[in-house]
Amino acid sequence: MRPLLLVAAFVVTAGIASAQMPDPKQMSGLPLPVGNIPVGTVTVRVIRGQLTKPLPGETVELAGPAMTPRSAKTDESGRAQFSGLAPGTRVHATATIDGETLESREFEVPSQGGIRLMLVATDAAAGKGGEGPRASGQGAVPGSVALGQQSRFVIELGDDGLNVFNILQIVNSTSAPVQVASPLVFTLPPEARGAGLLEGSTPNAIAAKGNITVKGPFPPGNTVVQFAYTLPFAGDTMTIRQTMPASMAQLIVVAQKRGDMRMSSPQIAQHREMPAEGQTYMLGQGPGLNAGDTVAITLTGLPHEARWPRYLALTLAAAVLVGGAFLARRRTADPDDLRQRKLHADRDRLLAQLATLEEQHRHGSVDEGRYTSRRAELLASLERVYAALDEGVAA
Repeated sequence: MRPLLLVAAFVVTAGIASAQMPDPKQMSGLPLPVGNIPVGTVTVRVIRGQLTKPLPGETVELAGPAMTPRSAKTDESGRAQFSGLAPGTRVHATATIDGETLESREFEVPSQGGIRLMLVATDAAAGKGGEGPRASGQGAVPGSVALGQQSRFVIELGDDGLNVFNILQIVNSTSAPVQVASPLVFTLPPEARGAGLLEGSTPNAIAAKGNITVKGPFPPGNTVVQFAYTLPFAGDTMTIRQTMPASMAQLIVVAQKRGDMRMSSPQIAQHREMPAEGQTYMLGQGPGLNAGDTVAITLTGLPHEARWPRYLALTLAAAVLVGGAFLARRRTADPDDLRQRKLHADRDRLLAQLATLEEQHRHGSVDEGRYTSRRAELLASLERVYAALDEGVAA
Protein backbone atom coordinates (compact mmCIF):
# COMPACT_ATOMS: atom_id res chain seq x y z
CA MET A 1 0.00 0.00 0.00
CA ARG A 2 2.76 2.48 0.84
CA PRO A 3 4.05 2.86 -2.76
CA LEU A 4 0.51 3.67 -3.91
CA LEU A 5 0.12 6.38 -1.30
CA LEU A 6 3.49 7.88 -2.26
CA VAL A 7 2.44 8.02 -5.91
CA ALA A 8 -0.91 9.54 -4.92
CA ALA A 9 0.85 12.18 -2.85
CA PHE A 10 3.14 12.99 -5.79
CA VAL A 11 0.10 13.51 -8.02
CA VAL A 12 -1.42 15.85 -5.46
CA THR A 13 1.72 17.98 -5.18
CA ALA A 14 2.37 18.04 -8.93
CA GLY A 15 -1.33 18.58 -9.60
CA ILE A 16 -2.90 20.12 -12.66
CA ALA A 17 -2.21 23.73 -13.54
CA SER A 18 -5.11 25.07 -11.49
CA ALA A 19 -4.37 23.02 -8.34
CA GLN A 20 -3.82 24.85 -5.08
CA MET A 21 -0.73 24.21 -2.96
CA PRO A 22 -1.30 21.48 -0.35
CA ASP A 23 -0.92 22.09 3.36
CA PRO A 24 2.86 21.74 3.97
CA LYS A 25 2.36 20.19 7.42
CA GLN A 26 0.45 17.29 5.86
CA MET A 27 3.32 16.73 3.42
CA SER A 28 6.04 16.81 6.08
CA GLY A 29 8.41 13.87 5.82
CA LEU A 30 6.85 12.45 2.65
CA PRO A 31 9.54 11.54 0.05
CA LEU A 32 8.64 12.59 -3.49
CA PRO A 33 10.51 11.08 -6.47
CA VAL A 34 11.65 13.66 -9.06
CA GLY A 35 13.47 13.19 -12.33
CA ASN A 36 15.23 16.55 -12.69
CA ILE A 37 17.99 16.03 -10.11
CA PRO A 38 21.01 13.70 -10.34
CA VAL A 39 20.76 10.03 -9.39
CA GLY A 40 21.73 9.47 -5.75
CA THR A 41 20.60 12.94 -4.63
CA VAL A 42 18.25 13.75 -1.76
CA THR A 43 17.22 17.34 -0.96
CA VAL A 44 15.52 18.18 2.32
CA ARG A 45 13.79 21.53 2.78
CA VAL A 46 13.13 22.68 6.34
CA ILE A 47 10.40 25.28 6.89
CA ARG A 48 8.26 26.59 9.74
CA GLY A 49 4.59 26.11 8.96
CA GLN A 50 4.60 27.59 5.44
CA LEU A 51 6.81 27.62 2.34
CA THR A 52 7.35 31.33 2.90
CA LYS A 53 9.17 30.58 6.19
CA PRO A 54 12.37 28.65 5.34
CA LEU A 55 14.78 27.83 8.16
CA PRO A 56 18.42 28.43 7.10
CA GLY A 57 21.40 27.18 9.11
CA GLU A 58 19.60 24.15 10.56
CA THR A 59 21.25 20.72 10.73
CA VAL A 60 19.65 17.86 8.83
CA GLU A 61 20.80 14.27 9.32
CA LEU A 62 20.40 11.48 6.80
CA ALA A 63 20.78 7.94 8.16
CA GLY A 64 19.94 4.37 7.29
CA PRO A 65 20.61 0.80 8.44
CA ALA A 66 23.34 0.28 5.81
CA MET A 67 25.12 3.65 5.78
CA THR A 68 27.11 5.96 8.03
CA PRO A 69 24.91 8.91 9.09
CA ARG A 70 25.57 12.13 7.17
CA SER A 71 24.62 15.69 8.11
CA ALA A 72 24.26 18.94 6.19
CA LYS A 73 23.24 22.55 6.93
CA THR A 74 20.26 24.18 5.26
CA ASP A 75 20.97 27.11 2.91
CA GLU A 76 19.11 30.42 2.69
CA SER A 77 16.13 28.70 1.10
CA GLY A 78 16.03 26.11 3.90
CA ARG A 79 17.42 23.28 1.74
CA ALA A 80 20.02 20.69 2.68
CA GLN A 81 21.38 18.46 -0.08
CA PHE A 82 22.91 14.99 0.09
CA SER A 83 24.66 13.68 -3.03
CA GLY A 84 26.41 10.50 -4.11
CA LEU A 85 24.03 8.10 -2.36
CA ALA A 86 23.97 4.53 -3.64
CA PRO A 87 20.67 3.63 -5.38
CA GLY A 88 18.73 1.07 -3.37
CA THR A 89 19.97 2.37 0.00
CA ARG A 90 17.17 2.85 2.54
CA VAL A 91 17.43 6.15 4.42
CA HIS A 92 15.41 8.66 6.43
CA ALA A 93 15.97 12.33 7.27
CA THR A 94 15.68 14.03 10.66
CA ALA A 95 16.04 17.54 12.07
CA THR A 96 15.37 19.08 15.47
CA ILE A 97 13.84 22.57 15.53
CA ASP A 98 13.34 24.30 18.90
CA GLY A 99 13.13 20.93 20.62
CA GLU A 100 10.68 19.50 18.07
CA THR A 101 12.00 16.41 16.30
CA LEU A 102 11.04 16.20 12.64
CA GLU A 103 11.49 12.89 10.84
CA SER A 104 10.71 11.64 7.35
CA ARG A 105 9.45 8.24 6.35
CA GLU A 106 12.12 5.72 5.48
CA PHE A 107 12.54 5.47 1.72
CA GLU A 108 14.75 3.86 -0.92
CA VAL A 109 17.16 5.98 -2.98
CA PRO A 110 15.83 5.53 -6.55
CA SER A 111 17.91 4.33 -9.49
CA GLN A 112 16.53 7.14 -11.65
CA GLY A 113 16.34 10.77 -10.56
CA GLY A 114 16.34 11.72 -6.89
CA ILE A 115 14.15 12.53 -3.90
CA ARG A 116 12.81 15.82 -2.56
CA LEU A 117 11.10 16.10 0.80
CA MET A 118 10.08 18.72 3.35
CA LEU A 119 10.38 18.74 7.11
CA VAL A 120 7.81 21.17 8.49
CA ALA A 121 8.21 22.57 12.00
CA THR A 122 5.18 23.77 13.95
CA ASP A 123 4.47 27.48 13.64
CA ALA A 124 3.47 28.35 17.20
CA ALA A 125 2.29 31.84 16.27
CA ALA A 126 0.00 30.53 13.55
CA GLY A 127 -1.31 27.84 15.89
CA LYS A 128 -2.29 30.41 18.50
CA GLY A 129 -4.01 32.50 15.88
CA GLY A 130 -5.93 29.51 14.58
CA GLU A 131 -7.20 28.62 18.05
CA GLY A 132 -8.80 31.99 18.60
CA PRO A 133 -12.39 31.13 17.71
CA ARG A 134 -12.35 27.96 19.80
CA ALA A 135 -10.59 29.58 22.72
CA SER A 136 -13.22 32.29 22.84
CA GLY A 137 -15.96 29.68 23.02
CA GLN A 138 -17.32 30.40 19.56
CA GLY A 139 -19.91 27.78 18.64
CA ALA A 140 -20.48 26.07 15.31
CA VAL A 141 -22.48 27.94 12.69
CA PRO A 142 -24.61 26.39 9.93
CA GLY A 143 -22.67 25.97 6.72
CA SER A 144 -21.22 23.56 4.20
CA VAL A 145 -17.95 21.76 3.57
CA ALA A 146 -16.27 20.34 0.47
CA LEU A 147 -13.76 17.66 -0.45
CA GLY A 148 -10.43 19.38 -1.07
CA GLN A 149 -7.69 19.19 -3.69
CA GLN A 150 -5.81 16.48 -1.80
CA SER A 151 -8.71 14.00 -1.86
CA ARG A 152 -8.06 10.92 -3.98
CA PHE A 153 -8.98 7.31 -4.62
CA VAL A 154 -6.24 4.67 -4.49
CA ILE A 155 -6.81 1.17 -5.90
CA GLU A 156 -4.52 -1.81 -5.43
CA LEU A 157 -4.76 -5.44 -6.49
CA GLY A 158 -5.33 -7.89 -3.64
CA ASP A 159 -5.33 -11.67 -3.69
CA ASP A 160 -9.12 -11.95 -4.00
CA GLY A 161 -10.26 -8.51 -5.07
CA LEU A 162 -9.65 -4.80 -5.51
CA ASN A 163 -8.62 -2.94 -2.37
CA VAL A 164 -10.13 0.55 -2.64
CA PHE A 165 -8.76 3.33 -0.44
CA ASN A 166 -10.52 6.69 0.01
CA ILE A 167 -8.12 9.40 1.19
CA LEU A 168 -10.37 12.40 1.74
CA GLN A 169 -9.75 15.96 2.88
CA ILE A 170 -12.91 17.67 4.14
CA VAL A 171 -12.40 21.44 3.90
CA ASN A 172 -14.07 24.14 5.98
CA SER A 173 -12.88 27.35 4.34
CA THR A 174 -14.37 29.65 6.99
CA SER A 175 -12.77 30.88 10.23
CA ALA A 176 -15.37 29.26 12.50
CA PRO A 177 -16.53 25.68 13.14
CA VAL A 178 -19.28 24.62 10.74
CA GLN A 179 -22.22 22.31 11.36
CA VAL A 180 -23.65 20.84 8.16
CA ALA A 181 -27.36 20.17 7.75
CA SER A 182 -26.81 16.41 8.00
CA PRO A 183 -23.80 14.11 8.48
CA LEU A 184 -21.72 13.25 5.42
CA VAL A 185 -22.55 9.66 4.46
CA PHE A 186 -20.28 7.78 2.04
CA THR A 187 -22.36 4.85 0.78
CA LEU A 188 -20.15 1.96 -0.28
CA PRO A 189 -20.87 -0.47 -3.15
CA PRO A 190 -23.22 -3.31 -2.07
CA GLU A 191 -20.52 -5.92 -2.81
CA ALA A 192 -17.90 -4.15 -0.64
CA ARG A 193 -16.31 -6.30 2.06
CA GLY A 194 -14.19 -5.50 5.11
CA ALA A 195 -14.91 -1.76 5.20
CA GLY A 196 -13.09 0.13 7.92
CA LEU A 197 -11.49 3.42 8.88
CA LEU A 198 -7.73 3.92 8.58
CA GLU A 199 -5.35 5.45 11.08
CA GLY A 200 -5.34 9.25 11.01
CA SER A 201 -9.07 9.67 10.42
CA THR A 202 -11.14 12.11 12.44
CA PRO A 203 -12.77 10.55 15.53
CA ASN A 204 -16.09 11.89 14.21
CA ALA A 205 -16.09 9.22 11.48
CA ILE A 206 -17.92 5.92 11.98
CA ALA A 207 -17.96 2.77 9.82
CA ALA A 208 -21.24 0.86 10.14
CA LYS A 209 -23.88 -0.87 8.00
CA GLY A 210 -21.99 -0.50 4.73
CA ASN A 211 -21.52 3.24 5.14
CA ILE A 212 -18.89 5.66 6.37
CA THR A 213 -20.57 8.49 8.29
CA VAL A 214 -18.79 11.70 9.28
CA LYS A 215 -20.54 13.96 11.78
CA GLY A 216 -19.90 17.65 12.41
CA PRO A 217 -19.06 20.16 13.56
CA PHE A 218 -16.07 20.64 11.25
CA PRO A 219 -13.31 22.93 12.54
CA PRO A 220 -11.74 25.57 10.29
CA GLY A 221 -9.25 24.08 7.84
CA ASN A 222 -8.95 20.42 6.93
CA THR A 223 -10.51 17.29 8.45
CA VAL A 224 -9.01 14.00 7.26
CA VAL A 225 -11.10 10.87 6.65
CA GLN A 226 -9.45 7.71 5.33
CA PHE A 227 -11.23 4.41 4.79
CA ALA A 228 -10.86 1.25 2.73
CA TYR A 229 -12.83 -1.74 1.53
CA THR A 230 -12.41 -4.73 -0.80
CA LEU A 231 -14.44 -5.57 -3.90
CA PRO A 232 -14.16 -9.32 -4.67
CA PHE A 233 -13.00 -10.11 -8.20
CA ALA A 234 -15.94 -10.69 -10.53
CA GLY A 235 -14.26 -11.10 -13.92
CA ASP A 236 -11.67 -9.22 -15.93
CA THR A 237 -13.73 -6.00 -15.95
CA MET A 238 -15.03 -4.25 -12.84
CA THR A 239 -16.58 -0.84 -12.18
CA ILE A 240 -16.28 0.96 -8.85
CA ARG A 241 -19.13 3.37 -8.10
CA GLN A 242 -19.36 5.80 -5.20
CA THR A 243 -21.73 8.69 -4.68
CA MET A 244 -20.11 11.76 -3.14
CA PRO A 245 -22.03 13.47 -0.31
CA ALA A 246 -20.18 16.77 -0.83
CA SER A 247 -18.69 18.63 -3.76
CA MET A 248 -15.16 17.60 -4.76
CA ALA A 249 -12.53 20.09 -5.95
CA GLN A 250 -11.01 17.64 -8.44
CA LEU A 251 -10.98 13.90 -9.10
CA ILE A 252 -7.69 12.04 -8.61
CA VAL A 253 -7.44 8.26 -9.04
CA VAL A 254 -4.28 6.18 -8.59
CA ALA A 255 -4.49 2.49 -9.54
CA GLN A 256 -1.88 -0.24 -9.50
CA LYS A 257 -1.37 -1.69 -12.98
CA ARG A 258 -0.56 -5.27 -13.86
CA GLY A 259 -0.30 -6.69 -17.37
CA ASP A 260 -2.62 -5.05 -19.91
CA MET A 261 -4.91 -3.40 -17.37
CA ARG A 262 -6.71 -0.20 -18.39
CA MET A 263 -8.61 2.42 -16.38
CA SER A 264 -11.45 4.55 -17.73
CA SER A 265 -14.09 6.91 -16.38
CA PRO A 266 -16.37 9.55 -17.92
CA GLN A 267 -15.11 11.88 -15.19
CA ILE A 268 -11.37 11.41 -15.92
CA ALA A 269 -9.98 13.90 -18.45
CA GLN A 270 -6.26 13.14 -18.13
CA HIS A 271 -4.54 9.74 -18.12
CA ARG A 272 -0.90 8.81 -17.67
CA GLU A 273 1.25 6.07 -16.21
CA MET A 274 4.05 6.38 -13.67
CA PRO A 275 6.69 3.88 -12.52
CA ALA A 276 7.53 3.79 -8.80
CA GLU A 277 9.42 1.24 -6.68
CA GLY A 278 9.39 -1.37 -9.44
CA GLN A 279 5.63 -1.08 -10.08
CA THR A 280 3.55 0.76 -12.67
CA TYR A 281 0.62 2.95 -11.66
CA MET A 282 -2.21 4.45 -13.68
CA LEU A 283 -3.01 8.04 -12.80
CA GLY A 284 -6.27 9.74 -13.70
CA GLN A 285 -7.40 13.32 -13.08
CA GLY A 286 -10.66 15.07 -13.76
CA PRO A 287 -12.56 18.26 -12.97
CA GLY A 288 -14.56 18.91 -9.84
CA LEU A 289 -17.74 17.05 -8.91
CA ASN A 290 -20.99 18.24 -7.37
CA ALA A 291 -22.54 16.84 -4.22
CA GLY A 292 -24.62 13.82 -5.21
CA ASP A 293 -22.51 12.96 -8.26
CA THR A 294 -21.49 9.31 -8.63
CA VAL A 295 -17.87 8.52 -9.41
CA ALA A 296 -17.59 5.56 -11.81
CA ILE A 297 -14.15 4.01 -12.38
CA THR A 298 -13.86 1.01 -14.71
CA LEU A 299 -10.85 -1.31 -14.73
CA THR A 300 -10.38 -3.80 -17.57
CA GLY A 301 -7.87 -6.59 -18.05
CA LEU A 302 -7.89 -7.55 -14.38
CA PRO A 303 -5.68 -10.57 -13.58
CA HIS A 304 -8.39 -12.59 -11.86
CA GLU A 305 -8.18 -16.36 -11.48
CA ALA A 306 -10.85 -18.90 -12.30
CA ARG A 307 -12.82 -19.89 -9.20
CA TRP A 308 -14.33 -23.17 -10.40
CA PRO A 309 -11.31 -25.37 -9.41
CA ARG A 310 -11.59 -24.12 -5.83
CA TYR A 311 -15.35 -24.60 -5.70
CA LEU A 312 -15.02 -28.07 -7.25
CA ALA A 313 -12.41 -29.06 -4.67
CA LEU A 314 -14.60 -27.82 -1.83
CA THR A 315 -17.61 -29.65 -3.27
CA LEU A 316 -15.64 -32.89 -3.52
CA ALA A 317 -14.36 -32.41 0.01
CA ALA A 318 -17.92 -31.88 1.24
CA ALA A 319 -19.02 -35.04 -0.57
CA VAL A 320 -16.22 -37.00 1.10
CA LEU A 321 -17.19 -35.64 4.50
CA VAL A 322 -20.91 -36.30 4.08
CA GLY A 323 -20.33 -39.80 2.71
CA GLY A 324 -17.90 -40.62 5.48
CA ALA A 325 -20.28 -39.34 8.12
CA PHE A 326 -23.10 -41.48 6.70
CA LEU A 327 -20.95 -44.60 6.72
CA ALA A 328 -19.60 -43.81 10.16
CA ARG A 329 -23.14 -43.72 11.55
CA ARG A 330 -23.59 -47.29 10.27
CA ARG A 331 -20.48 -48.64 11.93
CA THR A 332 -20.85 -51.80 14.04
CA ALA A 333 -17.55 -51.61 15.85
CA ASP A 334 -17.41 -51.09 19.57
CA PRO A 335 -17.87 -47.32 20.20
CA ASP A 336 -15.18 -47.48 22.85
CA ASP A 337 -12.62 -48.89 20.45
CA LEU A 338 -9.50 -46.76 20.87
CA ARG A 339 -8.63 -46.73 17.19
CA GLN A 340 -12.09 -45.56 16.18
CA ARG A 341 -12.07 -42.82 18.80
CA LYS A 342 -8.67 -41.63 17.58
CA LEU A 343 -9.87 -41.53 13.99
CA HIS A 344 -12.91 -39.49 14.99
CA ALA A 345 -10.70 -37.10 16.95
CA ASP A 346 -8.39 -36.75 13.95
CA ARG A 347 -11.38 -36.07 11.72
CA ASP A 348 -12.71 -33.32 14.00
CA ARG A 349 -9.27 -31.74 14.29
CA LEU A 350 -8.70 -31.71 10.53
CA LEU A 351 -12.17 -30.30 9.86
CA ALA A 352 -11.53 -27.51 12.33
CA GLN A 353 -8.19 -26.75 10.69
CA LEU A 354 -9.81 -26.70 7.24
CA ALA A 355 -12.52 -24.31 8.45
CA THR A 356 -9.90 -22.01 9.98
CA LEU A 357 -7.84 -22.04 6.78
CA GLU A 358 -10.87 -21.13 4.65
CA GLU A 359 -11.73 -18.28 7.03
CA GLN A 360 -8.14 -16.95 6.85
CA HIS A 361 -8.25 -17.11 3.06
CA ARG A 362 -11.53 -15.20 2.90
CA HIS A 363 -9.99 -12.43 5.00
CA GLY A 364 -6.73 -12.37 3.05
CA SER A 365 -4.53 -13.31 6.01
CA VAL A 366 -2.84 -16.24 4.24
CA ASP A 367 -1.06 -16.06 0.89
CA GLU A 368 -2.36 -18.04 -2.09
CA GLY A 369 0.54 -20.48 -2.26
CA ARG A 370 0.35 -21.39 1.41
CA TYR A 371 -3.45 -21.69 1.20
CA THR A 372 -3.33 -24.03 -1.81
CA SER A 373 -0.67 -26.36 -0.40
CA ARG A 374 -2.14 -26.48 3.11
CA ARG A 375 -5.67 -27.12 1.82
CA ALA A 376 -4.38 -30.01 -0.30
CA GLU A 377 -2.62 -31.48 2.75
CA LEU A 378 -5.75 -31.25 4.88
CA LEU A 379 -8.00 -32.79 2.22
CA ALA A 380 -5.56 -35.65 1.69
CA SER A 381 -5.42 -36.29 5.43
CA LEU A 382 -9.22 -36.24 5.67
CA GLU A 383 -9.49 -38.75 2.84
CA ARG A 384 -7.11 -41.08 4.67
CA VAL A 385 -9.06 -40.73 7.92
CA TYR A 386 -12.41 -41.45 6.23
CA ALA A 387 -10.89 -44.37 4.35
CA ALA A 388 -9.76 -45.80 7.68
CA LEU A 389 -13.21 -45.21 9.17
CA ASP A 390 -14.79 -46.96 6.18
CA GLU A 391 -12.49 -49.93 6.69
CA GLY A 392 -13.66 -50.11 10.28
CA VAL A 393 -17.29 -50.15 9.12
CA ALA A 394 -16.58 -52.88 6.56
CA ALA A 395 -14.86 -54.98 9.19
